[in-house]
Amino acid sequence: MLVCGVDIGTTNLKVSIVDETGVSRWTRSVPTPRSSPSAGIDAAALVGKIEDLVVEGWHFEGSGLPLSAIATTGVGEDGVCVDQALRPLDVAIPWYDRCAVPEAMDIRESSAATTRAGIEMEHTRTGAKWLWLHRNRPTVVRVSTAWIAVTDYPSAYWTGRPFISETLASRTGCYDVGRRQWIEPLLDYCHAPRLPDVLRAGEAVGTIRTGRLTRSGAASENTLVVAGGHDHPVAAAMIQRIDPSARVDSIGTANVVYGESATFPLDRFDEYLAFMVPVQAKRGVACLGVFEFSSSVDALRAQGFDIRAFLALPKLPGEPTFFASADDLKAAAEPRAVLEMAAIAARRMFDHMRWAGVPDTDIYATGGWSRSTSLLELRASVFGRPIRVLSEQEPAVVGAALLAAEGLGKTVDFTTGVTTRTVEPNPGWADVYDENYQAWFNAPGDRNAD
Repeated sequence: MLVCGVDIGTTNLKVSIVDETGVSRWTRSVPTPRSSPSAGIDAAALVGKIEDLVVEGWHFEGSGLPLSAIATTGVGEDGVCVDQALRPLDVAIPWYDRCAVPEAMDIRESSAATTRAGIEMEHTRTGAKWLWLHRNRPTVVRVSTAWIAVTDYPSAYWTGRPFISETLASRTGCYDVGRRQWIEPLLDYCHAPRLPDVLRAGEAVGTIRTGRLTRSGAASENTLVVAGGHDHPVAAAMIQRIDPSARVDSIGTANVVYGESATFPLDRFDEYLAFMVPVQAKRGVACLGVFEFSSSVDALRAQGFDIRAFLALPKLPGEPTFFASADDLKAAAEPRAVLEMAAIAARRMFDHMRWAGVPDTDIYATGGWSRSTSLLELRASVFGRPIRVLSEQEPAVVGAALLAAEGLGKTVDFTTGVTTRTVEPNPGWADVYDENYQAWFNAPGDRNAD
């Protein structure tokens, strides 16, 4: 059995061919196709690039057997209106585009706003972009037959069935993540386009129609297409196949932390967290914390620091310092200070997860920067606990492939092919970080103090 995972990221597009043990035979990453860094994604061009990679990987693997199943994961908010033939009617507006700032404010201040959505409406949310489309491109919305998330578009195109993955529905800001249903007053206020069926991760979308993948031999008319969804919960679900209660620390120029709560009542928004639908859990919510410190990293590069070379050091130089936020950093901060600040922000998000009902379980690091043992020692010291690391460094794209296998009814035990190592805190550093953290965040008057 061969299955395929696709990860459609903001910056990079990845495809992985995975065998019956859950181990990747071939993975390749290329830039996500855009006409410019600030431009949206042309969904039709995206499908062509993905098909190029799938065929390349299938030929490299060399067994001659067509793929048994395929699933996609990726960016959470981008999407396109399509016609009856599922042709995109426009380029997807990037999630980071600020065009919908006024619309987001209008939605937040409306009577339709509710904490049941799990996330407060911002310009990055799909709901705000829907309202912007209604006000600025009404013809596109009026003539469309459906709105499809960019991450789901290839699967919809291959099968001829429009749908939206449930984890992507929960990123629109218009989905009740606890009751697992659309919030109709919010859809009405946002003038949402026609929306397709919602499918849970691992549900079958359909089989691949005749096209390039079948003509190449990479797929057949029996190749199953399976719903995937948002990349962060899909990646976490892969790690949770090793440890079902794992919390996840995804480390890159964007730092994302993830955990799951069975008890959070969705009675409030949280300044550090968004709440969404988990991949595997039937009840409860996923807690997602995102901290962007790319501006601080860019400042380091502007000063001539090679951050990759710094992370490759066996041990980070310097002594512990404490920065509660990016505002505390000096204009010309040292690399260690930037990394400390990010780790402290991640600890704060984990604290808020605990207050939202996420168990205080083991933390698993992933993401490109988790390859740095010296960085993991720093973060373990800030967290005051060990950090575990899987040998599989592409959990999102492999996680999508595992969902594809599960859509076939196959339970893939890949524990024999994946190892785990543990990075311990530096005791001297950990004491300094904890003392400063407790003094700063748990001072009298902090409403979230332990």
